Amino acid sequence: LEASEEHSSFEQFLSSPRSLSDHLNWQLNLSELKTDLRTIAYFIIGNLDEDGYLTLTRDEICQQLQVASESVESALLVIQNMDPVGVGCRDLQECLLLQARITELEEPLVETLISQYLPLIETRKFREIIKLLRCDPDEFSRALHVIRSFSPRPGQKYSFRKPVYVRPDVHIHKVENDYQISLNDDGLPKLRLNRSYRNLLLDSNVSKEAKSFIRERIRSALELFRSVDQRQRTIYRVCDVIIQRQKGFLESGITKLRPLLIKDVANELGLHPSTISRVVANKYAHTPQGLIELRRFFSVRVESSNGESMSMMQVKETIRKFIGEENPDKPFSDQKLADMLNREGIHITRRTVAKYREQMKVRGSRERKKRDLF
Repeated sequence: LEASEEHSSFEQFLSSPRSLSDHLNWQLNLSELKTDLRTIAYFIIGNLDEDGYLTLTRDEICQQLQVASESVESALLVIQNMDPVGVGCRDLQECLLLQARITELEEPLVETLISQYLPLIETRKFREIIKLLRCDPDEFSRALHVIRSFSPRPGQKYSFRKPVYVRPDVHIHKVENDYQISLNDDGLPKLRLNRSYRNLLLDSNVSKEAKSFIRERIRSALELFRSVDQRQRTIYRVCDVIIQRQKGFLESGITKLRPLLIKDVANELGLHPSTISRVVANKYAHTPQGLIELRRFFSVRVESSNGESMSMMQVKETIRKFIGEENPDKPFSDQKLADMLNREGIHITRRTVAKYREQMKVRGSRERKKRDLF
């Protein structure tokens, strides 16, 4: 089995560092988790950022996979008990609390500080905390020292940040009034069977055992060819569905991005949701609207006042627009943003606004007032 006539570079033979997802998948493969929960766990691992935080809510995972919330919580609990400690959480507070509970510290003040006074700790208002708790300053210092020993980014030790040069896996072109898909095969090895092995099968001097071994290897090679071809055809089919569902985005941009679930595409193509999730993971498409990660085409529904549904990405972009237009001296609170969205006909709570803002890596109003947002 040959790859290419071109000489391979030395870097191709270097082992790559294990990523966070590699480390977690390895642990998951060693577990005896049931198949249905294992599928959810793989999906959750695929939606962790490089710091180890979960980028989707429980409800979003339920919608994407069409599974019960209890199953999601069970799968998430398995991941949160893996190494590194603190992985799989949805925010800093949950991450620190998980580390405090798993390490079984005999410092009750630690959990109290994390669960009730974390914003004051972040702004270093230590005297105010001591006064509110009426605790001994030395006891507070010990608890604070413990909290500082925790990792706010548990996945960071598996993160190898280097310049990332994104090469689109798919090109979506507009030709007259239709869109065409072309797959980028540059990153795929040029596989073919070595002719010398075929010749060995015709050589009368080669033993039957050797020929049997060669035939088995050839069958394995042909299966690999079929797998690569199947992968490419699946990517093409997924992109074809995306084009049919997301023509508004391709024409006008992010504000026209429609809600789309992985489960919907899986049902249409007759595939399992986990297959679609793997296909779109870390894949990029070059579109008339620029380079976009395929996963961004999938977004849960948010109801509007006129009965229509819009994608979560649209809501996030609206929040970003409001924040970008705010007075830097009087930034909008999450409640103010929620009120503004409701006036636009988007029914959303303050808590949801805060969740979306955190997912977008946008600081709260207090922090935005202190320093520039971008």
